[in-house]
Amino acid sequence: FADRSTARETVAYLNQFFDLVVPILAEHGGHANKLLGDGVLGVFGAPERIPDHADRALAAAAEMLAAVAAEFGERCSIGIGMNSGLVLVGTIGGGGLSEFGVIGDPVNVAARIQDATRELREPLLLTEATRCLLEDSSTSLEARGSLRLRGKAEPVAIYGLVSRNASRTPLA
Repeated sequence: FADRSTARETVAYLNQFFDLVVPILAEHGGHANKLLGDGVLGVFGAPERIPDHADRALAAAAEMLAAVAAEFGERCSIGIGMNSGLVLVGTIGGGGLSEFGVIGDPVNVAARIQDATRELREPLLLTEATRCLLEDSSTSLEARGSLRLRGKAEPVAIYGLVSRNASRTPLA
């Protein structure tokens, strides 16, 4: 979109997108930790602990997918990568610049899983670490195999939402 638009149009489009998805995070008990270009890092369960944070995150993700489809249609599709684990949370910075940050391997894995949504044409992928934390068994997930991720010694098992398109095949 940005390649075909003016800077002003791109910013307006991104603001419209963020105005839509950031409140969804908050409605489910999460928060937008960072805006990353055309993406957002949503965090659940940090800094405050939320026992059902994985369920809340998955519900927010599903609602974001539906909201973006309803608002933007074919003009915008998103990919959501979810991972869970222990992270460092706190004020990070120096030289007069600081921000509240969430850092650690789980954040890196989530970003890499999100990148894989493009290649695999999946709207949402989550790791085994997140799947194991889900308390609500009503969400239909199916295994998508495993991915080799940069910086990880072992492949990471991933899951996606059960597709209405039965032609999808899991990874090896």
